[in-house]
Formats: sequence, structure tokens, C-alpha cells
Amino acid sequence: MSEVIINREDSVLQLKLNRPERRNALNYSLIDTLLDSLEGVSKDESCRVVVLSGEGSGFCAGDDLHGMGQTSSERWQGRKFGPAVLPQQALIKTLRTLPKPVVASIHGYALGIGLDLALASDIRICTYSTELGDPRVERALYAATGITYQLPRVIGYGRALGMMFMVDRIHGKEAERIGMVYKSVPENKLQSYTDEIVDKLNKSATKSIAVIKEQMRTQIDMSYESSAFHSISVRNSYVLEDQAEGIEAFLQKRVPKFKGK
Repeated sequence: MSEVIINREDSVLQLKLNRPERRNALNYSLIDTLLDSLEGVSKDESCRVVVLSGEGSGFCAGDDLHGMGQTSSERWQGRKFGPAVLPQQALIKTLRTLPKPVVASIHGYALGIGLDLALASDIRICTYSTELGDPRVERALYAATGITYQLPRVIGYGRALGMMFMVDRIHGKEAERIGMVYKSVPENKLQSYTDEIVDKLNKSATKSIAVIKEQMRTQIDMSYESSAFHSISVRNSYVLEDQAEGIEAFLQKRVPKFKGK
């Protein structure tokens, strides 16, 4: 049984974590499969949206504490896992820098690195009953996979500290209220709402989305002046073929037909 269900439908890549017996806890082989898929579509202009979800009772319960297993991937040959090269860190970085919009469709729970995966995605959708949290303090574990960087930037420094220290679990509606997710919906609406979001993104100017994603990711800790210079640099580095269509459609008062280029 594949640990990741990979489904490519036209320009949408769907990746579903598939270790329901382990609550979709990550191990090295699952991480390698995700990285292979994500790296494979990074420069594929025919892929316009990536969707991340989980099989079974929830999205992802974190690292597999029963053991991460072994990885045979060539990307790790000759490299020791250490502070800067953890496979988990590579996965988070790949999601954050992927030049495609990534949608996380979250049900049940997103805990530990499961929350890291969600936060590394661009648009997060969950159900009212979804639990989001980080239990690492409860288990006396390190937090080395990105949560200490990502969480304060999403919900604020003080709230992030309190959430991690107190091992709080935030439910869907509250997660939406504090900006942890883009939208929370009833359990029976998660798939249809995810499909709606994905369809809208798929028809959007996804190359423009990629550029804006790079700007936001890079500029979040910059001064305004530095971000302005960076924006000019980014603007000079990309050609947006869809720009002419966007302007023409606006002037003609019609819906644009973007190619994602």
C-alpha cells in the first residue's frame, strides 16, 4: 500500500497521506515520496495547484514516534541528518517555496509536524471540529521542523508561546478567528469547499500567484524599503504572459482565461 495516494487530474496534483493505521504520522519514506512529487512539479507549468490532505481519521498526527524508519532516497546519500538537513525541514522548505499554490484540506487533527505541514501550505481549510496543536512539550521533544518560525508569524508571538507551552489544541472556528486557517467549514462541506477553492485557483493567474508567494515569503521580515527593492527585483525577473489577458478581460468586462504562465 502506498503511503501517499498521488492523483494528478489535469493541472491539479492531489497528495493524500495514507498511513491511517498510524494516524498519518510521518516517516522518512513518506517524506521522500512527498518530496519526489513536489520537486517533480516545481517547474512543471502544466501543474497549477497542489492539494495536501490525509486519509482516515485525520490529516497528520506528527512524526511517527514508533520510529521513522530508513530512507533510500539519493538526496540523502552522503549527508548526515543534522540541524540543517532534517528530511522534515526539507519538506517544509519545499512546500513554502513551491511556485504553486498549495491547499491543505484538514480534517480530524493536524498535530506536531502535521501542523507544520499545514502552516507551510498557502491556504488552509479545516472543519469546525478539527484540532490543531503541537504536543511536543507534552512529550519533552525538540521543535526542530519549523513550528517555532511559522507559528508566531501566523498567530503572533505571545499566542504562539502560550499555545505551545500549554499544549493547547485549537478547534476549527477559533483557528479561523485567529488566522491560523483561511476558512473552517462543517464536516460535510470540507471536500466541496476544497474543490471550490482549488477550482478558483486553477483558473487563476497562477504564475502571478507564484510571484506574490515569493514576495511575501521573502519580505515578511524586511523593512518596507528593502521589500520595495526586492519587489522591483522580482518584477524584473519574471515575465507574466497572463498579464495582457488580465488587462484585456478587464477592459472588455469579461472573465479572463488565464494559462498560468
